[in-house]
Amino acid sequence: MLLEARNVKKSFKNLDVLKGIDLSVDTGEAAVILGPSGAGKTTLLRCLNFLETSDAGELSFDGKIYPMDHMSRKNIREYRLQTAFVFQSFNLFLNKTALQNVTEGLITARGIGKAQAEETGMRALERVGLASHRDYYPHQLSGGQQQRVAIARALAAEPKIIFFDEPTSALDPELTTEVLSVMRSLADDGMTMLIVTHEIEFARTVSNRVIFMENGEVVESGLTSDIFSHPQKERTAAFLKVESKKQN
Repeated sequence: MLLEARNVKKSFKNLDVLKGIDLSVDTGEAAVILGPSGAGKTTLLRCLNFLETSDAGELSFDGKIYPMDHMSRKNIREYRLQTAFVFQSFNLFLNKTALQNVTEGLITARGIGKAQAEETGMRALERVGLASHRDYYPHQLSGGQQQRVAIARALAAEPKIIFFDEPTSALDPELTTEVLSVMRSLADDGMTMLIVTHEIEFARTVSNRVIFMENGEVVESGLTSDIFSHPQKERTAAFLKVESKKQN
C-alpha cells in the first residue's frame, strides 16, 4: 500500500471536521472522495499533504511512518518531494508563462538546472496538450487550460501520488470535460491519484476506489464497482442517486 492514513482528526475551534478518518490508496489506484458539502473532504486532502496540521493521526507513505500532528519541516519537505497537489483555483503565478509555472518548483525547490527543468516542463505540457501554449500567460488561457497547466506542474515533479482538490469546480461544463479527459488518461497510464470530486460519472468510470464521507466520517469505502452497483449503506445509495440525477 502506498499511502495509509489512520485516525486522522481535525477541529476548528469547537467544530470537529474530521472525526478519526482511516483511508488507503495503493500504487496505481485512482481513488475518489465523494460526499456532500461540509463533509470534510478538502480538509482531509489538505491534512494528507500537510497544508493543514491534523490534531491526531498517523500516515504511512511508501513504507515510512509520519506523525500527522507534529511533523518536522524536514519530514514535510521529504514527503512533499514525493507528492503533488492540484488546487481548485489553479494557483498559477500570473506573471509567469505556462512553462515558467511548470518549471518554477523544479528550479527553486528541487535545485534542477534551467535547461533540464524546461525539458521536463515541455514533456509535461505536451502530456496535457499544451506544448504550443508554453509562452502564454495565465490571463491568455481559459480556465480549463490553466488547470491543465497546474496538472502539468504536478506531473513535472514526477510524484508518487497526485492529490486533486475539486479540480473542475471552478469550470463550466465544456472546460470541465477537457480537464477530466486529461485526468482519465493519467488514470489509464497508472498514475496514483486521490481525487476530491463531485463528478459522479467520472468517479464511476475512472476510479478504482471510492471513499464516501459525511459529517467528518467515512460512511463507506470500497471498490468503485461495488459502491456504485450495491452500496452497503443507505446514505451512500441516496447520495449517489441524487447526484447522478443532477448530472444526467
